Amino acid sequence: MVSFQFKLFCAIIFAVIISLSMMNTVPAAGSSEPLSAAMEATGAKVEEFSINAWVKLPNGNLNDAQLADLVEQVMGQLEIAPQDYQLLYHHKNKNKIVQAEVINKKFHAMVMAQVIPREVTEFEGYLVVNMEARTEDVTSIRGMQEKIVSITNKFSSSTHISTCLIGWLGGKLMDGECHKLLSDAFMVIDGKIIDKLEADHFVSYTGFTSEITDWLAVDGKRINLNMAMRYSQYDNRTYVTMGSPIITREY
Repeated sequence: MVSFQFKLFCAIIFAVIISLSMMNTVPAAGSSEPLSAAMEATGAKVEEFSINAWVKLPNGNLNDAQLADLVEQVMGQLEIAPQDYQLLYHHKNKNKIVQAEVINKKFHAMVMAQVIPREVTEFEGYLVVNMEARTEDVTSIRGMQEKIVSITNKFSSSTHISTCLIGWLGGKLMDGECHKLLSDAFMVIDGKIIDKLEADHFVSYTGFTSEITDWLAVDGKRINLNMAMRYSQYDNRTYVTMGSPIITREY
């Protein structure tokens, strides 16, 4: 599981990226099936999932009590009891954040409500929901996607959601093998590779597939598929991360 600080960073950055570049706003609630097929093509199986969802609230002029009430409502609808979390308040300049987080053996959940100033007297409000967990049943991921979208759509009808699947292969792969496996993963879901990134023990591919309805516009190109492989010397594994429309967690 990733740290809360990184997850919070991802949530905020993701909200900014999407708000600037989202062109098609159909929630990617069906993205787990193509991502699962792509994972299988690499020889890895899905071990964990991470879901990041956010909505822009219709009313951005909210005080701390209203933000807290919003977070508590969402935590309740996620079936997380009040005694299992504490509300945390953050203020910087005119930015306001109220958040709650739970980490246990089953899952890691974070809900955040935020107000951001845009003009002297104008504010924008956002609700962010992050959920990650280990899983052996890929169908449970679709269920969690739908549950989170159902919750966030109660506050706004335009939920944006990003899903990541995580798996791994034992040991370090031979030179060029990561590229072959990622190419195979793209091929199995009829994906088009648009960009590649490579560093020490790390390879990332970005592209597009028509099998997933949601997409981002980046430099005039549609993007809805992000795959990465990274070798970890610590546990001698090659981690495989599949994300749509982009990877929004540490990899």
